[in-house]
Amino acid sequence: MRGTSATKRPLEELAQGYPPPPPDAQVQLTYRPVVVNGQAGWPRPGSVTAWWTALDSATLSHVRLSGAPTPRWVVYDPDRIALPVEDGT
Repeated sequence: MRGTSATKRPLEELAQGYPPPPPDAQVQLTYRPVVVNGQAGWPRPGSVTAWWTALDSATLSHVRLSGAPTPRWVVYDPDRIALPVEDGT
């Protein structure tokens, strides 16, 4: 499926070169809508379902993109993973 491959690409770019998923006991579960920007610059809607901070202080986020078959643990990059501002009203 061509669309699925294009949707998975931003997650694969962000996950590249990082170790396996963290231990479940150390994960902070959450739900935050996000917009993930691939290197091509196209925004993809999705959500962060968990956070984890590694021993080297890298923050990982468990990201699910709309249209992608599975979520991925990726290094949180605020320039590529945008958390929309939550309106307090």
